[in-house]
Amino acid sequence: MLSKLKQLFKRGAGRPKLDPRLDCDADLSWLDPPLDPLDVAAWDRYWLAQVGHGLGPPLFDMFCDNRNLVQVMNAEGMTRILCAGNGISQEPRALAQAGFQVVALDQSSQAVEIAREFEFPTEGFEYFCESGMRRPGGHVDFVVGDILNPEVCPGPFDVIIERRTAQIFFNHDVGGVLRALAERLDEDGVFLSHCHDGAWKPPVEPRHFTKSWFQQNRWTIWDGGSGRKPPGRVAWLFTSTG
Repeated sequence: MLSKLKQLFKRGAGRPKLDPRLDCDADLSWLDPPLDPLDVAAWDRYWLAQVGHGLGPPLFDMFCDNRNLVQVMNAEGMTRILCAGNGISQEPRALAQAGFQVVALDQSSQAVEIAREFEFPTEGFEYFCESGMRRPGGHVDFVVGDILNPEVCPGPFDVIIERRTAQIFFNHDVGGVLRALAERLDEDGVFLSHCHDGAWKPPVEPRHFTKSWFQQNRWTIWDGGSGRKPPGRVAWLFTSTG
């Protein structure tokens, strides 16, 4: 598989061009994530199918922008990040190049292997952060494990990032996932929860599938805007659409 990855994602100057092969398939079910979010084998098949059809990290990272997060972390003296349910994202590499200690956790060994072996170029950093945000001393560990298991990557972390992971558990036990992650968060940390509302159409407000849990548990909801982070734990909620 590693040789295929190198062939698919060989990078030259600039960001790579995606070459998805969708029109060859009458059955596009491979595009859908597993119905059972705890089915590890199904996730392995899912990520191999994405790679096999030419879909890689650039697609899954298209909504990642860490500029404000890096500014907040530097202002607050934060250093430790958990990217939970990371999949094949290269966000952990960018955050490590910004000087942070990052753990990328996913239950799929295939996803972790793809993320770890992807050739992340120097210019790829600027897709996530400003070029001047590079700092020495950062590091990333890619870990295979269950986010529901409190003994896996127990923390505490200054920042926990989950992107479109908790919402997959919406019809299962989304509260259990969020509680398991919150237990790994420092008492003054930031929980960044990114949900994607692919069915959104104006004029209705885009759905954020985890917002109600944070509200019910009396978290401070923060948009990461100007000014210092509010005291205590905060939930930084972001919704993408399209």
